[in-house]
Amino acid sequence: MAKAATSKRTPMRMVTITGARGDWIVEVDGERLPVIHDTWWTGKNAYHDPMQGVDVGAKRYLDYVAKLQQTDRVVVQRDKGNGSLERDGYVGVFRFRDLLVDPGGPVAMQLTERLASARK
Repeated sequence: MAKAATSKRTPMRMVTITGARGDWIVEVDGERLPVIHDTWWTGKNAYHDPMQGVDVGAKRYLDYVAKLQQTDRVVVQRDKGNGSLERDGYVGVFRFRDLLVDPGGPVAMQLTERLASARK
């Protein structure tokens, strides 16, 4: 009798993510990547941050959008919940596509693949 094939999953790569409270761009193993909030992760792959109250002319916002446009990867931040965007840790690094930046500030994209998990 033939033995059933067993699939061995490759363990998820673990990365060190370093950022200070309020950072919109963080360091991941020596590379700087933009951060998105798990609060705005909707559905299976959809992400839409309304960026309510953001100053679209501020350097911080412009730098953030520029970084999103320069890469296809983001760090997902785990928020504390209950309407708070305060960081409770990081989920990991994800690949995305279909970036949309509304002139009024909102940012949307499709998350396509988890590339790495955050070290605790």
